[in-house]
Amino acid sequence: MQSFKSRKAFTLIELLVVIAIIAILAAILFPVFARARENARKASCMSNMKQIGLGIMQYTQDYDERFPQRYYGDAGVRQQANTWRRNIFPYVKSTQLFSCPSNTNNTIVADDSTPANLAAAGLPADSPIFYRSYAINGANTFGGTPPSEYIVGASLSQIPMTSETILVAEHSQGRAYTGDMANDTSWGDPAYVFKGHLNFCNFLFCDGHVKAMKPLATATPKNLWSGEDDGAITTNPALLRINYWQGLVDKS
Repeated sequence: MQSFKSRKAFTLIELLVVIAIIAILAAILFPVFARARENARKASCMSNMKQIGLGIMQYTQDYDERFPQRYYGDAGVRQQANTWRRNIFPYVKSTQLFSCPSNTNNTIVADDSTPANLAAAGLPADSPIFYRSYAINGANTFGGTPPSEYIVGASLSQIPMTSETILVAEHSQGRAYTGDMANDTSWGDPAYVFKGHLNFCNFLFCDGHVKAMKPLATATPKNLWSGEDDGAITTNPALLRINYWQGLVDKS
């Protein structure tokens, strides 16, 4: 007489248990993977900013220890294609350094790279194209006298605490179109700092080091935007516009 072997199969309860275990593991591991991916992007962004910092330091060595101006022009005409990014490009030689992998602005062409502004500045149409991930601290790069729009970069001697003064930061969106952060809320559409690295933002300081911080930590208990040795809101005319930006940090 022929015997049949019994067939073993998962019961419904067993299948449900397996599915539940998979769901629990996914819920645990997916955030871990996402955090690891974002930490890698943050590290890439920090590397970009360190290279930008080296470029700026090389620029200061060639230009009497002055930082690059945020943008400049002549006879009252703002040539928005002539910005700090374009000034340091010969030293960094890569437009990709100006693009943070986590920032959605990394695909938005900055105003210093539009065809109209390139033409207005007399620059070739095939000039390097920059994006909006990073902005320079406008307080460190302000000093023109009307009607001239030639904006002079601050000198190292004007900034007593270079290791505690922000030079370049990530911005989220808004009016940092020429790559500066000297924005006033009355202008509308302010450029808040970018908090996409797990609520942290990368900051390049005037001595060249890069640090990830929460935005509010840059304004309290000490103002790291002012360039003043006591961290107070600045009254130095060469650094005055940072008062605007600190106000925006406080709201972020």
